[in-house]
Amino acid sequence: MSNMLSIAAVTAVLKVLLENGLVSDPIAASVGDVIVTALPPDRISVEADERAQLNLFLYQVTQNRNVDWVSQEFRSKHSRINGNLCSPIPPLALDLHYLLTAYGAKDFQAELLLGYAMHLLHKTPAITSDIIENTLINASTTNTSSAFSQAVANVSVSDLAEQIGQIKLTPEFFNMEETSKLWSALQTHYRPSATYLASMVLIESSKSDNPEGSYMMPLSQPIIEQVMSPAKTEQMIVAGTTLVIRGKRLRGEITRVRLGNTETLLVPQEVKETQISLLVPLDLYPSVQGVQIVHLTMDNGRQMDHLVESNVAAFVLHPTITAFVTQVENSGDNLRTAEINVKFQPKVGKAQRVVLLLNEVSDNTPSAYSFFVPSRPEDTDAITIPIKNVKPGTYIVQVRVDGAQSPLHKNRSGAYDSPQLTIL
Repeated sequence: MSNMLSIAAVTAVLKVLLENGLVSDPIAASVGDVIVTALPPDRISVEADERAQLNLFLYQVTQNRNVDWVSQEFRSKHSRINGNLCSPIPPLALDLHYLLTAYGAKDFQAELLLGYAMHLLHKTPAITSDIIENTLINASTTNTSSAFSQAVANVSVSDLAEQIGQIKLTPEFFNMEETSKLWSALQTHYRPSATYLASMVLIESSKSDNPEGSYMMPLSQPIIEQVMSPAKTEQMIVAGTTLVIRGKRLRGEITRVRLGNTETLLVPQEVKETQISLLVPLDLYPSVQGVQIVHLTMDNGRQMDHLVESNVAAFVLHPTITAFVTQVENSGDNLRTAEINVKFQPKVGKAQRVVLLLNEVSDNTPSAYSFFVPSRPEDTDAITIPIKNVKPGTYIVQVRVDGAQSPLHKNRSGAYDSPQLTIL
């Protein structure tokens, strides 16, 4: 039942927050006897019998679609409290819109009260679960005849407070047209007021409402936005270096990373809400690779299967090489045939398409060559590539594996200088 009390609990907490502030604030005390209510504005007495009063009215409830603010830790805790790790229905995420109105029969009373209330709420942009629990305990014991106190009497206040978690409170500033529409809908006399947004309140079905053996849909899945190397965005990703994954809601109860099409899940080096670091394993093939974040959960000490999976993002894993030349022979017309021995990291798959690229280091019309490498009988980290009809000279060596090119090194002047070899 505590889920259904969430909206009323947030209103009660805000009302008590204002009431407690009135007791200790000297400016509010100067106004005289002030009451705080949570009534529709048309129920407030005005004109001759108007009194100093603050009223908090929940005038609208909307769905919250920006769930980034809720951490995975809070979502897991929220589901655990309600006992519905097996709920097939996702929680209902709500924003509560409040109209805070000040009343007063004397000059400046309304202005003083509204300024006091706005100052108090400005100092309290977030209401923690501890504050909520203490406030609900006081509210439920102070006036036991109220409808809210009687409802709270049948639930655990600590569970209700922990379920609500933290409420973020922000002002909503309306223009004159929006304010006029709101007060026209209320069909009552306008008074100085301010509007506030309380975000967010989650309402879930209880465990008993759910079919046996079903699973809870995630409140929001992790999203990968960028995959890159840690140093510079233009630096190539190679085996044995760190892969940086950036996005939203990346941290889970148990966070793992899937690379490629394998079901093997890798343990990341570092996990944050918006960034994950992973050491690139040495057993991947150089090529375009997929990366996916997988959130798992623990159930009675046992690790469950995949609970939530992110979108699949792509990155290019580039091979690193060393190369040397052997078997150089004169083929006529001042051209050479030879063999280029290339050592790869990581291994190259037997069916992967490999192309050797040679670019001459020369200021005068440098020559460039490319040689296609036939498929191999097995995966390997070393390939001997025959070349023919190549001019003698010094060449920068590069290999392309399924479109992934091996990186080149630049010298201080910005020119590529390695890996290179000389054909005499």
